[in-house]
Amino acid sequence: MTELLFPALGRRPAGRSPVRGVLVRWLVADGSTVHVGDRLAEVRSAGDLVGWVPALATGTLWHQVRAGEVLCAGAVVGLID
Repeated sequence: MTELLFPALGRRPAGRSPVRGVLVRWLVADGSTVHVGDRLAEVRSAGDLVGWVPALATGTLWHQVRAGEVLCAGAVVGLID
């Protein structure tokens, strides 16, 4: 099983809280087959930087969070089985 992590968008100033952001939307439905490199979700940081969660493996995607959730960098957002 491969964990998909919320990316660190931008820099975290020393001594500050971890970088946080929002999973804006899933681009692939829960339970769908995905391939390495597919864009799976759109994410946005508090500083309005936009990024993506890419597939790191080929298999079945399982969402672990819902769109709109506020997350810290490194949080598990999905799994590929």
